[in-house]
Amino acid sequence: HPAGTTGMDAEQKTVFAFVIFLLVFLVMLMVRCFRILLDPYSRMPASSWTDHKEGLERGQFDYALV
Repeated sequence: HPAGTTGMDAEQKTVFAFVIFLLVFLVMLMVRCFRILLDPYSRMPASSWTDHKEGLERGQFDYALV
């Protein structure tokens, strides 16, 4: 090898770039998961979990146990 090269061929460079991409993707997923764990209801629209609930879903358990 000449003195200025790193000693990596094309296949090793491709694998190295792929591993770096996977690590960046993993860090992004971890950050997203921690943000969801810290504040789980901030990203959820209110209408999807408060409106249009009926009976048992709203907590009316009068006749749930028969």
